[in-house]
Amino acid sequence: MSSSAAIWSVVRGESRLAHAVEPVTADLDIPDEVLAWAVTHGLNDEDPDLYLLVAPADEAGEVGGEIAYREFPIAGDDLARLRAAVNSAG
Repeated sequence: MSSSAAIWSVVRGESRLAHAVEPVTADLDIPDEVLAWAVTHGLNDEDPDLYLLVAPADEAGEVGGEIAYREFPIAGDDLARLRAAVNSAG
């Protein structure tokens, strides 16, 4: 996995042990391509139990309740914020 990429996961239910955060926690915008992909896996505003998590690719691990995941490039500044958010969350 690339160190300049993020792993995005579509998740159902709680995933308290995941080494990942919701994008808003890291002040990340969801790339249009990732959002379109997530929608194909069921993400929608009407199902509050289905949501996105994101983690640096080189730190990603098992995510309970994961339906699907994909790797996507991430800019350096966004990656730094993501690392900080993931590491402070858990």
